[in-house]
Amino acid sequence: MRKTFFLLTFLISSTSLFAQSNHQKFDVLIRKADSLYQVKEYKKSAFAFSDAFILPDAKITMNHRYNAACSYALADIADSAFSYLNYLATVMNYTNYGHIKSDPDLRSLYTHSRWKPLIEAVKTNKDKAFASLDFITLNNHKVEVYTAGMTNNQVNKPVIVFENGMADTYDRWKVIIDEVSKTNAVFAYNRPRIGESEDDSLPPTTEHIVNNLREMLVKKGLKPPYLLVSHSFGGAYIRSFASSYPNEIAGLIFIDPIDFTKKGEMGNLPYLEIGLTQHQIDSLFGQPYDNFIEKLYTEMPRYYVEEVKISRQLTQTDFEACDRNPLPDVPVHFIMAGGFTNAEPPTIYDREKMWRINSNIQMKRWLELLYPLKYGKFFYCSNSSHFVQTDEPDLVISSIKLALIDYDKIQKNK
Repeated sequence: MRKTFFLLTFLISSTSLFAQSNHQKFDVLIRKADSLYQVKEYKKSAFAFSDAFILPDAKITMNHRYNAACSYALADIADSAFSYLNYLATVMNYTNYGHIKSDPDLRSLYTHSRWKPLIEAVKTNKDKAFASLDFITLNNHKVEVYTAGMTNNQVNKPVIVFENGMADTYDRWKVIIDEVSKTNAVFAYNRPRIGESEDDSLPPTTEHIVNNLREMLVKKGLKPPYLLVSHSFGGAYIRSFASSYPNEIAGLIFIDPIDFTKKGEMGNLPYLEIGLTQHQIDSLFGQPYDNFIEKLYTEMPRYYVEEVKISRQLTQTDFEACDRNPLPDVPVHFIMAGGFTNAEPPTIYDREKMWRINSNIQMKRWLELLYPLKYGKFFYCSNSSHFVQTDEPDLVISSIKLALIDYDKIQKNK
């Protein structure tokens, strides 16, 4: 029995180590594929994705397959690109119609006879998944909105409102919306120019987006209080909303947000800590960086460029539009991604070390915002990428539910 037990333990351990080794190889190949994409080695990037996908027990996400398709499309290998995209549409029920039909990475596929059936399949998936999709007209332009759980729309019951990351769509929240709409009314939408929302020709400033959002919520009959949930750049918008209308807020959840606590020369801190001189920092973020941004403006679609411009404006003004007033004393959560993904070419410093240093600096500032609050919470996801809502949707769901519980406590103690 002991010998059998030892052998069984050995086999389980060996299998576990083998699986762990495969997972590590997979992560390495995915990072390699992303890095090669960044330096425009598209064919090598595509092959690195394919090498990762054939590993045993490879955890291939929808995002991985989509990125592989982009690399193949940019390498002018249309058959492989369509193979991955068709798998996404027919097997994984990909729904992000607004993104796929305007993604410049896929431009080489537009003239193929297979392109139209592909995007029609994605549109069908979207219409099926988001049955209550609607459009609201603001200033003579349509904005794409999605509501769920409207039977839970009750007086003084928080409405859960989702704000997307930069140039992103509400599709990414689908799993979370399906769960939290069981108890609360939910509102999600795409900002102007994104998805199927029309271009209103106005810069997406925090004031403009917040005013749009409040008007749409009223038109849908969704009254405060609002539990605002944001990802990345969306954090600037909900922070601005809370600063301007603190009495309408039931809670704030920031998922790996843009760092609206960064002021002045704080951006230099991680570079100084890693050992760079001020001259080296200036060489990185002087004219070469400006040239990179200008090139990006010419290459990327307008819906992306306009939000990059606002992001830069916010940084240059120390995020004054976001935090002119303190956070309201409501449940406030920060969810921070800890999984490093090296998707950029090598440079004069260790990118992962720099990323860790910067994360620690951000973490300290975000925690300082929570200290005065009665119901502040911080979550660190050690293995999650920037898109925590797709990597760990259960965590985001739990965060929302905890915030709702704490908001109820606040109301009962009034």
